Amino acid sequence: LGIRGSSKTQAVPSRIVYAEMFAVRSFSPILSRRVHAPQFQCSWRLLSTAALDDKVATFKVDIEKHLPADGKRVVFATAWLATDNVFVALMHEHFPKILSGMHLVAIDTMHLFDTTHIVAKQVEARYSKAALWKAVADVSTREEFNAKYGNCEEMDTADFDFVSKVEPFQRALAECNKDILITGRRMDQAAQRISLDVWEDGKRTLNPMAGWSWSDIIAYADAKGVPVNEGHSFAYRASAPIVATERHLPDLPWEKVPLGKPFWQCTEKELKGDPAAPITYVFKSFGDIHTTVPVEPHESERAGRFVRQAKTECGIHTRTTSAGSPHGGALVDLMVKDAAKAKELVDSCVKAVELSERQACDVFCLLHGAFSPLRGFMDETAYKSVVKDMRLPEKQLFGLPVTFDMQDVSGVKQGEKLLLKWKGEDVAVLEASSIYKPNKVVEAKEVYGTSSLEHPTVFSLVQETGAYYVGGNLHGINSVAFPYPVQTPAEVRAVLPEGKPVVAFQNRNPIHRAHFELLVRAQRDVKDSTLLVHPTCGPTQPGDIDGVVRISTYEALKEETKQEFPMFRWAYLPYSMKM
Repeated sequence: LGIRGSSKTQAVPSRIVYAEMFAVRSFSPILSRRVHAPQFQCSWRLLSTAALDDKVATFKVDIEKHLPADGKRVVFATAWLATDNVFVALMHEHFPKILSGMHLVAIDTMHLFDTTHIVAKQVEARYSKAALWKAVADVSTREEFNAKYGNCEEMDTADFDFVSKVEPFQRALAECNKDILITGRRMDQAAQRISLDVWEDGKRTLNPMAGWSWSDIIAYADAKGVPVNEGHSFAYRASAPIVATERHLPDLPWEKVPLGKPFWQCTEKELKGDPAAPITYVFKSFGDIHTTVPVEPHESERAGRFVRQAKTECGIHTRTTSAGSPHGGALVDLMVKDAAKAKELVDSCVKAVELSERQACDVFCLLHGAFSPLRGFMDETAYKSVVKDMRLPEKQLFGLPVTFDMQDVSGVKQGEKLLLKWKGEDVAVLEASSIYKPNKVVEAKEVYGTSSLEHPTVFSLVQETGAYYVGGNLHGINSVAFPYPVQTPAEVRAVLPEGKPVVAFQNRNPIHRAHFELLVRAQRDVKDSTLLVHPTCGPTQPGDIDGVVRISTYEALKEETKQEFPMFRWAYLPYSMKM
């Protein structure tokens, strides 16, 4: 809580409970540094000790619940940000044995700030915990990086991420024999608060700082003397705004001013100067030198990260998975479990839309994670990224756009909700966060390699698909019911034996003798394997045999062979093929 005032006693609102407050002062025996809220002309602010105590208490509960007491096979991915360093300080104070047994993994991308290396050494020394550093393969300097891989400004961002972060991180995880991964991610780091579970079971990932805020982090850092990046201690004063996409350039019209302490400890006069600069920027976060820029003090940390890029997360969090893991690392499940919440979502819809079979297949795949990591139909940014580069904005590979088309979007405004129905039953609610008109000629040429209407899917795209796409998060009300048996990804995974290799066969045609012989030989070629027969059963192209008939041939073969081939598993995917 920021309270206007000076060092003298001030009147404060009656709703504040004094027993739960402490003043953060420069001479405080509790806190070693002064904290300042820049929007108030004062040299101190009040903070709720109860609030921080609650955060620490919750942190301790989460650590005890999810981590082994010896810390073995636990990896913390640190970028030496303030939040990361506070995590290490918390572990050092409350769980020294776990900290001792776990691994701190740090990646040298060859493009870190010099001050990042400095604070890394400070944290390692203060908490007696050396990090396991991994660097880009086969290089030891930025000059060698440029010679081998190219200049970072000229590389594709996905390639840079993989070479400098993902591949070294995967080596580190393998060396640590990682079981549980810990991150320093928080829900308030983006411009808008995101949803982030403390424990992600599918990924076996712990986000113990998820509920902490930026204010919590800097208050704790000041209270405990946690090392923070020296780059926080500079202000960049300008006479006019400089767009974020240009703040990485050299020789900008600003003055770099040393503050002598982190910017959040400064008064407004100390921060902006006298006379006050019209615009002042500070570094709130530190990534790579070419993708991180200073921001205004009130902006989010992420406002200065990944500038000139569509992504918002480091590739370590979005592109690091292990063999057999779902794409993106966790199996998405969008089904709403709470009946009251489902009813509330349905009641909030402005329009109902009856799905085509093609759309129903897409809705099923989205709701149950077959299209992980998607959490809904692609918005315009994701759509364009996939069409152009076959990658999502966060740079995960994704070959085809997954879109919801409508011929007429009248009566639907951005931000409103659509009720999606199949055969008259409510199946999902779509948040219309993005309504856009695609360039179908570009989509056809980029995705299918031709704009000729002789291509059956191009013909369908141009002649049958609606003129508008609606993108946004999807919420499952009821699973889509098809006239043939289907299984969700979770159900398919449940029937696959643990620890055995899986040979998978996917096909759209009725199965014939040559198919079956291929299955038998493929399974025998992989020792002690399970064979998954996983054909698609959604709409294909004109002239193909109906899905119900196709699946009947597989069901007949399944019955005939179950005694001789018990290692076979059968599951059917309601996927609308683009061919």
